[in-house]
Amino acid sequence: MLKRTYNPRLAEAVWWNLLLLTAGGALTALCLQCIAAQHGFLSGGVMGMALLAQYWTGLLDAPSWYLVLSAPLFLWGWCFVGRRFLLYTAYGTAVTTAAGLAYAHLGLAVPLHNELYAAVFGGVLHGAGCGLMLRSLGSSGGTDIVGVVLQKRWNIPIGQFSFLFNCTLFGVACAFGTSLEKIVATLIMLFISSSVLEYVLGLFNKRKLVLVVSERGEEIAEAVLVQERFGVTLLRGKGGYSGTDREILLTVTSNIAVKRLEHLVYGIDPHALFIVENTFYVSGGQFARP
Repeated sequence: MLKRTYNPRLAEAVWWNLLLLTAGGALTALCLQCIAAQHGFLSGGVMGMALLAQYWTGLLDAPSWYLVLSAPLFLWGWCFVGRRFLLYTAYGTAVTTAAGLAYAHLGLAVPLHNELYAAVFGGVLHGAGCGLMLRSLGSSGGTDIVGVVLQKRWNIPIGQFSFLFNCTLFGVACAFGTSLEKIVATLIMLFISSSVLEYVLGLFNKRKLVLVVSERGEEIAEAVLVQERFGVTLLRGKGGYSGTDREILLTVTSNIAVKRLEHLVYGIDPHALFIVENTFYVSGGQFARP
């Protein structure tokens, strides 16, 4: 059986990481400057603080505030976070800021007047942009740096920190006059953003987890190895009611091959139990590592 070995050159190549950060920063800035700022939405993390600063002061636009507020976090994170991560993240922050300033200078705005449509489209852009940046060796910056440090030093989950920070941010915004409609629209945008982000992070790595319970497990495993050429793991089990020994086959396959596998299994054992589960992420083995 042919196996693909892990080649780290692409994942660690400077040009590849810069490309991901550039594309992600451009999409994130498009959401920040051309949708969120145009409709008075907020955002999570430092981006939300930047938008609030723009609304309340009117001195600078959101991308400039984002750069100003992110700078102290980089200085603080320099002592606690890996230098390579911070340098890539600094580049991502710079791209997001530069793209946002370019959009503002050109007067670009996404022509969506309905706030619900704007929140949905903004969430797609924000999630795709952040997901691309997180697929690199850096991130979008801001509270990501704080979250990494807190998890590293005090084992505080990043998700919990982000949730509490955003709740505090939205509470302050609401207390100082931000309408509830804008808060709800922001929550819709962030919910869609998180879903799109997860999809982008799992892109090209989603597979089907297949479990086959059969009394002819070894025969099925041999047929799978010959005809499909992907790995199979045999687990030993016992029927809870009958008490008979059975083999449980565990394998991971693609969406395309799962139907062929089902026909192969029932061609050998019509009484087999065939279970298919969706997986979020698969890495290693015959599949490529990140």
